[in-house]
Amino acid sequence: MRKKERGQVLAGVIVVLVLLLIIVPAMVTWVQQDSRQAVKDQKTTVAFNLAEAGIDRGMWKLKSATSTWVAARDGIVITGYNFDSTYDDVPGGTYRIRFSTGPASDQVTITAEGRDSQAKETRAIQVVYENQSLPGPILASGSLTYSGAFETHWGPVLAQNNIVVSGNAETEHFPRKYSKQVVSGGAGANARDTNGLNPPNTDNMEWWSDYPVPDLPQLDFVTLRASATANGTLNYYNGTISSHTYTGYPAGTHYCRIAGTSANHPAPHNQHFADSNHHPKSKDNLIWYWDGDLYLTGGSNLSGHSIGIKGTLIVRGNFTIETEDNYGPVVTVPQNAWEEYARIGVSSYDTATLNQYPADDGYQRVRAIFDLGNESWTGGPPSAFTDVGLSGFVYVGGNLTIVANAMSDYHGVIWVVGNIVNNNVGERSLVFYDGTLGKDLPVLNVILTRESWKEVAPSTAAWL
Repeated sequence: MRKKERGQVLAGVIVVLVLLLIIVPAMVTWVQQDSRQAVKDQKTTVAFNLAEAGIDRGMWKLKSATSTWVAARDGIVITGYNFDSTYDDVPGGTYRIRFSTGPASDQVTITAEGRDSQAKETRAIQVVYENQSLPGPILASGSLTYSGAFETHWGPVLAQNNIVVSGNAETEHFPRKYSKQVVSGGAGANARDTNGLNPPNTDNMEWWSDYPVPDLPQLDFVTLRASATANGTLNYYNGTISSHTYTGYPAGTHYCRIAGTSANHPAPHNQHFADSNHHPKSKDNLIWYWDGDLYLTGGSNLSGHSIGIKGTLIVRGNFTIETEDNYGPVVTVPQNAWEEYARIGVSSYDTATLNQYPADDGYQRVRAIFDLGNESWTGGPPSAFTDVGLSGFVYVGGNLTIVANAMSDYHGVIWVVGNIVNNNVGERSLVFYDGTLGKDLPVLNVILTRESWKEVAPSTAAWL
């Protein structure tokens, strides 16, 4: 090899060595930094998971007893849930929990902080829960066929099993529908979940399959029955004859007639509650309780001698509606009622246009009140036909049957354990949700609904 060529090779070797001297330390530094970042990320993830474990523990504590929920809601300190204890049952570190009341009435905020085992990373999560025994206007402990029986407003439909949308409801894309299993039904542009429990499980507007539907309330039937006994509303029947001036009623003749006619209802009448609209206690917001079956009867349509009750109705047997409605209260509209109408029809959505649905006040806005029996909405019935027969919580341990020509609507919540049959052809029963009912309902369990979730900055309070 010539000297000149050897010199060129040597120069190349020197250049390579210089480059290596520059690159190798940089690579070592980068690897070290990346490793440190990976360890930091791992610790951060561990801390976050610990905070989530704290939220879960706090939620189950709130659900453990109604007295626990009441104490937390009222701002009473609960030992172990005021950052006064640390928990180490989850590998990787510790966590602590604090309960605080609010921000709204009947709400509790859980703040949970997680810290990795080397105490170098801390993450905090804050969740607001509300105790809402009746989270929707229609509740089903099993499967639910949502068809032409009802048209539901202001609150979601929930089922512990499948929801099947059929009939007139196929072309309506309100309200929201939540199922622990599958929301199905409809075809083409009106189709709901078509792939079962496989993702995607929602259209993010109307239906949610495989959803953690809240538990149903465990009603305190003993307390409910005792209240009815004290108020004189236990097993109340008055339809012993077809036309009568009932004891305690205002002067006048009151009726027990066949729905939609002027013909007297045939005997027997021993399970009839006739002309509830004129019962002296019908608007007192009391608890009414029946151990067996109940038939609500009254006069012919537009007579004014039919159904009109504000209160809680507990029917342990079958419940039959055999007359129209006569009650027109001014009611409070849930503040978040607009959430039910993100999609209204197959190609119609919530817009700035007013009155697309009851109490609609523009895009994602609702009015505070609605006058039942004196107001309607675009595509709704005449104003006079928006009155209701029952305003409150209705529990039916058996079947609910609405006979032909018994044109009745409802305000509140309906929970039917058995089947629902509406024999009115072309006439649907409106149900307007009242989300406040569950707050005073005697129940044996706590039903938590999550109102908000967010990550927050950790507290400066010292760890114990």
